[in-house]
Amino acid sequence: MKEKLNHFHIALLIYMIELDVAAFSIPRLVAENFGTNGWVMLIPISGVVVINVLLYRIVYRIGGGASIFELLEASVPKFMLVPFYVLLALFWICLGASIGKHFLLVFRLIAFQTTSPMLIFILFCFMVYALLTKTIYGICKANTIFFVLSVWMVALTAYFWEDWKLIRFTGFWFKGALDGGALQNWTEVYSVFIGYELCAFLFPFVDGKSKLFRAVMIGHLSFAGVMLLTTWVCFGFFSFEQLKGLQYPLISSLEYIELPFVNRVENLVFTFFLFSNLISAVMFCFAALLTLRRIFPGAREKVLEASITLMVYGVGWGPQLLRQSIQLLRYMFKIEMALAFALPVILIPLAMRYRKKGGEAKP
Repeated sequence: MKEKLNHFHIALLIYMIELDVAAFSIPRLVAENFGTNGWVMLIPISGVVVINVLLYRIVYRIGGGASIFELLEASVPKFMLVPFYVLLALFWICLGASIGKHFLLVFRLIAFQTTSPMLIFILFCFMVYALLTKTIYGICKANTIFFVLSVWMVALTAYFWEDWKLIRFTGFWFKGALDGGALQNWTEVYSVFIGYELCAFLFPFVDGKSKLFRAVMIGHLSFAGVMLLTTWVCFGFFSFEQLKGLQYPLISSLEYIELPFVNRVENLVFTFFLFSNLISAVMFCFAALLTLRRIFPGAREKVLEASITLMVYGVGWGPQLLRQSIQLLRYMFKIEMALAFALPVILIPLAMRYRKKGGEAKP
């Protein structure tokens, strides 16, 4: 019998996928887009994610656990889907590469300032390839180790309580936000949660015992709780104007940590964020790998994985400056948000049609 994913591993996987480079700027994004005490808006935004996850659950139940590719190909001729598959695969490769490259550009700000980011990116690509050549089960097991190595960083929030002041929250609500429009403000902050939609690619690797969507909810809500705590601490540690002026408040807060036996603690702590950003990049590349396998089912072992890794490295040559990377990632996250909502809306009627053709519904 084929091995199936455990709900514990799935929950940790979703948590680590969502914990990418966007998390570094979450307090600033909240301050800019929602103003004073804007941290409270993380709760309804997280609720929208939950609604989106429930749409994927409907797809899974109606489609009887069939993969999204089976649902698509049951209603649309495969030759018509090939261009769509190619575009999706290329986009996810670019997104995974952009997440990894942006992390390394940020890392370069606090360490290795004289080192070429592309040299470090080569090492990152080797790690992507090493994980990509494993099965999803191997990726999940590696992710569990990465989670254990990095989860302790949440406890660092206790360090800031001595200088944390409730008065910095002010008595005003949602004042001083940028006037970019409600939709723009929501999407800027919503981008922090991108990654949960990859649960759609886990359908073939789970069964009823996996409790897929319960695990996805736990993983997402755990991440949302950590982001809420982080933002809340930053709102009480920095002034509102400071938050709006700091590019990466999370990194800036780490600079205040002082230990008698370690110099520049932020360099050490920030290194552990590599694990979550690596998992984010790998899982978007994994989605691209599954997509390309539908086009090239007879491809030799590891050929597609090597090709994807080479494309990741090639995309890394694009943004060489941090501001270029920020702009590129902002656009790509917005496209991914649109895909996250559009995919289940398209798949639900296709799943109904698939069920009528003989597919079984999941309880």
